[in-house]
Amino acid sequence: MAVRRRRVPAIVAAASILIVALAAAVLWPATYRSTGTILIEQQEVPVDLVRSMVSSYADQRLQVITQRVMTSENLMRIIDRYQLYPERRRKDPREVLLNRMRDDVHFSMISADVVDPRMGRPTKATIAFSVSYDSPSAVIAAKVANELATLYLNENLTSRRQTADDTATFLTAEGDRLSKQIDELGVKLAAFKEQNVNNLPELSQLNMQLMNRAEEELRETDTRVRSLDQQIVYLDAQLAQLTPTEQLYTETGQRILSPADRLKTLKSEYARATAIYAPTHPDILRMKREIDGLEKQVGRVDTGNDLARQLSDAKSQLAAAREKYASDHPDVQQLERLVASLHTAMRDAPLTSEAVRSDPDNPAYIQVSAQREASVNERAALQKKNAVLRKRIADYERRLSASPEIAREYSTIMRELENAQLKYSEVRQKQMEATLAKNLETERKGERFTLIEPPMASEQPASPNRPALVVIGVLLSFGAAVGMVLLLEAVDTSIRGRRDIEALVSVPPLAVLPWIETPADRAARSRIRRLSLAGAATSFVAAIVMVHFLYRPLDVLWAVAWRRFFG
Repeated sequence: MAVRRRRVPAIVAAASILIVALAAAVLWPATYRSTGTILIEQQEVPVDLVRSMVSSYADQRLQVITQRVMTSENLMRIIDRYQLYPERRRKDPREVLLNRMRDDVHFSMISADVVDPRMGRPTKATIAFSVSYDSPSAVIAAKVANELATLYLNENLTSRRQTADDTATFLTAEGDRLSKQIDELGVKLAAFKEQNVNNLPELSQLNMQLMNRAEEELRETDTRVRSLDQQIVYLDAQLAQLTPTEQLYTETGQRILSPADRLKTLKSEYARATAIYAPTHPDILRMKREIDGLEKQVGRVDTGNDLARQLSDAKSQLAAAREKYASDHPDVQQLERLVASLHTAMRDAPLTSEAVRSDPDNPAYIQVSAQREASVNERAALQKKNAVLRKRIADYERRLSASPEIAREYSTIMRELENAQLKYSEVRQKQMEATLAKNLETERKGERFTLIEPPMASEQPASPNRPALVVIGVLLSFGAAVGMVLLLEAVDTSIRGRRDIEALVSVPPLAVLPWIETPADRAARSRIRRLSLAGAATSFVAAIVMVHFLYRPLDVLWAVAWRRFFG
């Protein structure tokens, strides 16, 4: 009954909503979307053989590339190139145009279930992505989408090459720096070795052995020197018992004196004879001539010692004679003259006078003297050797005492050199890998973007969805009609039946008179029925026409339906 009473407002509300929906479906301008799909292909060369320098995941790189592509410069260049948004460009600032452009660009990733080769468990991986652009013109949408896809392809290629180039350049510079550092450490190590050529740590054991050997030689040399000292003392004692010249005897057993000994004897006899005889005595003259001849032959001899001994003996005899005899006794006078003569001879032949001695000819003396001279020479050589050995031992001790500090500095330099060489080897290995990766990217054998579905001019608009708008309009029209009926019933306070009276007075009525339909009511109901049927027919026809022109031709729909249900 409520629907019958409120049918006119309900029809008006439903018709209004339906007309608005139909107008929106018909008048809403079409927006075309052109989409390009780009496949992320893995590198052709196995990763175990050549590693790429781009180590980030595909979705991370896509986000970075998207930020680089969607820069204001790139978008404004596309807007200017294709004359996008002509109405807005006359009145809106650049920021508004860029925001509108970013809203019209759509980016989506395409993932697939794969098995992670490193972890061995299933995961989702990005294998492709799509780039779309919405425009009122299908051709413009395709051109802009192609431009965006090209930017993605070029940016990926450029970024990968740039990454490979930067990595190779960095590793080359780092390798050169480490090579220079190694050269400097090598020069430093060579200078250190040159300064401490005998104190290096690897020579410590050798220095210790050499010092021990030198100490043993020194002990042996000292022992030999002490032995030679004893031998020299023994030989000196033997020499003291031997005369340099060999004693010769006549057939009668009388000793034959050498010229030097004969000269000494004659001088002693001459000093004694001058005390007894006058200077003109024949014996005095004979001894004088013989002394002069011998001096010419052997030169002057040292007679001071002999004269001193004779003088001492003469003084002793004189003292003894004076005790026995008077001063005028001939023996006393003779001894006084002898003492005076010896004093005179002492003045003529002092103790320091030079003497020319003949070479020794006693074989025993010569042998012992040669042994002594050899021992003395050997002792002098051993003394020199001792000095050299002591100096050498002091040098070894200095080396060993300085060895710990030198070893510390040496180990520091060697550790720095080994670390630099290790780093250099690692960098050079990485540089070779970077060079291979660079060639991989240059020849496009690495991971790359491939446009598998280029953007094309769409034949069907992406929006609006006109059939959906019509369906939504129909649903909303029914909803509006129901809502209008419920709203009017809720605000209406008039009494229309037995229930309203019972609710109002809480007393049941005595009788209920039925609705008496008049001819006017029947005519009005028939008119409304005809209008409803006409409106429904008109809506159905309009819906059929809109489906034919806005969604898909009716013959195509009929063929599709026939093939689905009867084919």
